[in-house]
Amino acid sequence: MKVTFAVLDEQIASSRLRAKIPQAELKKLGIEQGRDVLIYGKSVVTIEQVRRFKHSIYDVCDDHYDQPELMDYYRKHTAEADAVTCNSEVMRERIKQVTGRDAVVIKEPYESDELKPSIGAFLLWFGHRSNLVDLDRIAPKLKHPILALSNHPDCVEWTEQSFRKAIGSECIVIIPTGKSLAKSENRMVESIRNGKYVCAEHLPSYEPFAQFFPLGDIPAQIDWALGNPTEALAQISKAQSYIKQIYSPEQIGRDWLRVLNDNFDKR
Repeated sequence: MKVTFAVLDEQIASSRLRAKIPQAELKKLGIEQGRDVLIYGKSVVTIEQVRRFKHSIYDVCDDHYDQPELMDYYRKHTAEADAVTCNSEVMRERIKQVTGRDAVVIKEPYESDELKPSIGAFLLWFGHRSNLVDLDRIAPKLKHPILALSNHPDCVEWTEQSFRKAIGSECIVIIPTGKSLAKSENRMVESIRNGKYVCAEHLPSYEPFAQFFPLGDIPAQIDWALGNPTEALAQISKAQSYIKQIYSPEQIGRDWLRVLNDNFDKR
């Protein structure tokens, strides 16, 4: 069995975490790239392109099932794929509700080497420009300097270099959340991996991390972390231990291999 992940744009986190990294991990497990199975997401790949492969897996990371411009694409590709995967339990439930398909949840791996925990009175936000509205909502309540990394012209451009420089500084990562409850925990995981205390609002996928970083009131959590640095650093270390195995690229590669073996001929 030969498998190809559609890597759309490496500036987009989902392309790296749900395509580039899994492709590399499957190769380590003996799965070469080829035209037996196509694994793809978003709304760029056409049905004609999908049909050049023997089988397909549609990987859903965004709830666009009711969005006028994208709903037809998402519903058609979900219906026609041989198997469906997704990024969160809420998304799995949404897919079942809308399409009747049973999807498999596959988590997203961390990308970074583990860094020593650190903290400072500097706030970092990173994400797609579509999420900037949530940062704008909370920014007036925050007392410390904020650096926003994104693909929006009003922000510092997200690049691998700019992200590494920012996340390597003594800072706190902030993650205000919006209307979509189906998003994955990838920003939380990546921040922890880089040794950062995370102040986030609620998402279902963030709930396991509430044991380390209480969810909800971001300004209050920033004040607590800066006022209790020893305890905050200890919480980061505990969170790093928690994610080490669950979100490793090796484990995510095995999760993808399980889906392939469960759905397709292993030859």
